[in-house]
Amino acid sequence: MKINYVLWLVAMLVVNTGWYVVSQQKASQEINRPGAEFSDSREAKLTSVIGDESDYELEYCFDSVNGVVHNVSIEIMQSSETIFLWNGTTDGECMIHSSTTEEGEIVVITYAGDSVDVTTTLHSWPMKSALLAGIFIFSLATFLVAFTESVVRGVIKERMKNSVESKEAKPIETPTATSGIWQEPVRPE
Repeated sequence: MKINYVLWLVAMLVVNTGWYVVSQQKASQEINRPGAEFSDSREAKLTSVIGDESDYELEYCFDSVNGVVHNVSIEIMQSSETIFLWNGTTDGECMIHSSTTEEGEIVVITYAGDSVDVTTTLHSWPMKSALLAGIFIFSLATFLVAFTESVVRGVIKERMKNSVESKEAKPIETPTATSGIWQEPVRPE
């Protein structure tokens, strides 16, 4: 197998690996955190590059400031419909809710008392749905660049060959020897 083919396969692997890494990056939106102003209702946006569904993950923690166990809850609404609801207390661990929903605006509603620190972060993957389409596009583009490179190399090689042949075919004139120092100037043709 030619070394060029191996190099182009390696290039395609590198490009698609890079695309995989980019498409798996998450976008995080901070809903509530200790030390910041608490809001019981925050809007967030879920987007997707391809398709109309988006994967998301809601990470939430409730901690009691005064040591008393409080009842807390968190709810996610989209288009006036509840798509997730959790009720619990402040003595539990941090929780993670993962799901898929239609892209668009969502509202995260948090019910907690004044003596509760709330940490809520929404993670989404807007490019994840474009993974297969991106692999197809980048693979096709890599093949096109490889094919174009081969064609350009062939054209350059052919022109260089024609240029060398035309130089070899042209006879070289030698100046005529004259007696003495004087010689007719050589003029271009």
